[in-house]
Amino acid sequence: MTKHSSKKHLVDLSNDLAKIRDAFAETAIDVKNKASEAFSQSVEDVKDKSTDFKDNIEAFVAEKPFKSLLLAMLSGAFLGAFMRRGRRISSRHRE
Repeated sequence: MTKHSSKKHLVDLSNDLAKIRDAFAETAIDVKNKASEAFSQSVEDVKDKSTDFKDNIEAFVAEKPFKSLLLAMLSGAFLGAFMRRGRRISSRHRE
């Protein structure tokens, strides 16, 4: 193999490596863009579902105010009892 032929192979190899590098860079950009689009769509879906949930609760409260009040009071009593029980259990573990 001549000196000229050896340099040509190095240049060819260098060009091939540059093409591979560019292909990886393009793929990375595509993956990043697709992930970003999927995340944005997920955020929009969560916003839509939370808005629907809020609207359903508002409609329920408007249609059944006394039932809503009763549910809120029972939920508060349950959470209060649950939290008191949790404090008692955690204070026993400290002793």
